[in-house]
Amino acid sequence: MVWGYRHYLSGAVDQDGTTRPVGRVDNPDLSEIDDAKRPAVATALERKLERLPEGHPSSPRYPDAHRTADRHRPLTDADHAERTSEVSATLADARDSHLATDYQYTADTSRKVWTADRAVLHDEIIDELYDKADSVPCEGTAILAGGLPGSGKTTVLTTVARIDQTKYLTVNPDEIKELMAARGMVPELPGLTPMEASDLVHEESSYIAKQLALRAYADGKNIIWDITMSSLVSTRQRLSELRSAGYGQVEGVFVDIPVEVSVRRAEARHQEGHEKYRQGHGLGGRYVDPDLIRAQSDADSGSRNRATFDQIKPDLDHWRVYDNSIDGREAILVEESVVKDRLHREDRA
Repeated sequence: MVWGYRHYLSGAVDQDGTTRPVGRVDNPDLSEIDDAKRPAVATALERKLERLPEGHPSSPRYPDAHRTADRHRPLTDADHAERTSEVSATLADARDSHLATDYQYTADTSRKVWTADRAVLHDEIIDELYDKADSVPCEGTAILAGGLPGSGKTTVLTTVARIDQTKYLTVNPDEIKELMAARGMVPELPGLTPMEASDLVHEESSYIAKQLALRAYADGKNIIWDITMSSLVSTRQRLSELRSAGYGQVEGVFVDIPVEVSVRRAEARHQEGHEKYRQGHGLGGRYVDPDLIRAQSDADSGSRNRATFDQIKPDLDHWRVYDNSIDGREAILVEESVVKDRLHREDRA
């Protein structure tokens, strides 16, 4: 089911039922482009709309009175599941059509050099996040926080781990995706909310995160890398960069949950964010492909993410593992290392 595509094409809906446009910086409105020039994915989806039966809520022939009432009716689980399959298919088509921003807004064949206009937007985001961290001390202390989607890293760091996050600049590529969506930097796809389409800025948000971190490294500003640790290579690289930048205290925190719990929570967050968007609030829920999460399964460690953390533990000055697998229960500390003193760190160096 292509639920409410006409609603999404025109914008978000306020509580009084009126429609407000979702602005963006540099991407044209699909409705203003001739069919022959539209991305193939957009044209195909609009044809789906035209083929829907007249009584279907997403049909362009569906009465406006019913459409307005539909916006305020929460989707059933079945509705949401059917719509999610459309979201997945739309994103796949968009990627195949090279609508990801590292294809659209780079000036070289390796897709590493961003256009001048895009670079300006990157600097704005980096400046905004760095300015918010103006009071963060420059003590050369870092935390690598890992865990599957839906593990609850932010909550665990603040509550159970008792880490004062005001004393750290947090670098989180998912947070950067939200800032990009708010600036209209996410490509518009018919039927998808900005955060559902944010997978198309994955490479770009990662690039911005790295540039933000490099700025922090130059000042020795305390930093938290909020990542999934899905890749051992990239996780080791972050740790190596911190050491090279002179960070003398690097702690690791891993929040462990089963893969299927991650799938369920990611889906629940997506559904919750989408319902808020249907009522005119926010930019929608971020969609995480459940197949990508399940691909992280590991017979020995439960997840490849946990296996990555286990392999970098010897290179950390201190590490902790929390179990946050049960809904409604506070995360439990299940493993912790002895804090290495400065002498041991100097010997290792």
